[in-house]
Amino acid sequence: MNRTVERTFAILQLIADCKDGITLQEIANEMGMAKSSAFVIVQTLLELNYISTVTNNNKKYCLGIETYSLGMKYVNDMSLIEQCAIYIPPIAERYNKTAFVAVLNGTKVVYVYKYVAHDAKLASCALGTRKDAYATSLGKAIIAFLPEEERNALVDKIEFKALTNFTITSKERFIEEIERTKERGYSLDARELENITSCCGAPIFNYSGEVIAAVSLSDIYNEDLDDEKVAEDLKEVALQISKCLGYFPKP
Repeated sequence: MNRTVERTFAILQLIADCKDGITLQEIANEMGMAKSSAFVIVQTLLELNYISTVTNNNKKYCLGIETYSLGMKYVNDMSLIEQCAIYIPPIAERYNKTAFVAVLNGTKVVYVYKYVAHDAKLASCALGTRKDAYATSLGKAIIAFLPEEERNALVDKIEFKALTNFTITSKERFIEEIERTKERGYSLDARELENITSCCGAPIFNYSGEVIAAVSLSDIYNEDLDDEKVAEDLKEVALQISKCLGYFPKP
């Protein structure tokens, strides 16, 4: 185990346990290390906003906003799966589809939840599966609602390639697609990832209004099926999950 990393987390835990704050000298004493060594770690945590100084006493340290944010992300991840298990099965059963929830990881989406309706025709892929975000309704739904600067930086990293004859293979067309997705509030994938499948997706937001995941309904492609009607219903389900995570839609 790396000693510096171990000490850093030990100091962070020590600060967390001191509700009234703790001084640098007290940290050094508790850790049994030189004050100068403790200072380097504390200063790094301070600059990264994982700790901050106590109000009206800049000699004492307490937890910072980044530790709160990190903790809330963990809580939301756990709550996300719990809420999905409540809200997703009914709509999947109603339309006899396979439902997925995924999060964004670089230019890929990673599947973290699935539900297969009893009469679903589409086989389910394993949890943890990674797919190119640009070719999935899940990826489109997340990317469309990222902050503009983050979205543009991510799109610049995508290596577009044809997975089927229907895959979007240019940056310009993809940007147009995600702009449409953002406008209507849901995404569509008509045989872009696989020749025989179609999907619709909707974004899931957290308490601070950030898009953190997306939910999709997938099936064998059928040109007679009204995917937009299904997508509108799915959008409402995604909104209910988001509200359970503390999300309040703007008027």
